[in-house]
Amino acid sequence: MLDQSSAPKIMPKLIIFDCDGVLVDSESIANEVGAEWITGLGWPMDAIEARARFLGLSDTAMYTLIEHRIGRAITSDEICQNHARLKARFASELQAVPGVEDVVRALAARGIPMAVASSGERDKILTNLAQVGLRHFFGDQISSATEVASAKPAPDVYLLAARQAGFAPSDCVAIEDSPNGVKAAVRAGMQVIGFARETPASDLAAAGAHVVFETMAEICLHLDESLK
Repeated sequence: MLDQSSAPKIMPKLIIFDCDGVLVDSESIANEVGAEWITGLGWPMDAIEARARFLGLSDTAMYTLIEHRIGRAITSDEICQNHARLKARFASELQAVPGVEDVVRALAARGIPMAVASSGERDKILTNLAQVGLRHFFGDQISSATEVASAKPAPDVYLLAARQAGFAPSDCVAIEDSPNGVKAAVRAGMQVIGFARETPASDLAAAGAHVVFETMAEICLHLDESLK
């Protein structure tokens, strides 16, 4: 955990969660599948490089980078093949991020509204949340980057999430695990909790996170203190 002594007091009215890597433990699976797929397209890559290059980006942004590198357009069949492989791995392996169910249950018990703002496609978000048993905590407060003009690090998806829930951005706290996601929430005018389970805490702080924690237990305690 980074030094939080100078962090501003957070009094949230709405908690907005990123999905992949914050709610669902999908990053390692996605990076393995993605690296294999991208290598097959002609850009040799392992899971570590895939995470470094694409963490927090939308699929559209990722495809643009890949196409620039391989010098051709990715076909719809190739995209479908990747989605099918990823879906199969998720169906057998996907779990909730350790400790996050305690966070959402504690917030629900307090009556604190929650939302999701993700770079993923809406159907994938809903399917993955349902699989790990978290779908019902968020009702219809699910926002996808496919529903806005610009994906993270632009603030659009976070502004959409706040607007749909009926709160001003300044009343919202976002929980993010990627520098691009942190930048998006900061640009939206929100307080941001960085979740440094896999991303270096210093990277999240440099992107603008107001506080940074390495475990969901720490985030749960921080939110509990903020809501007193």
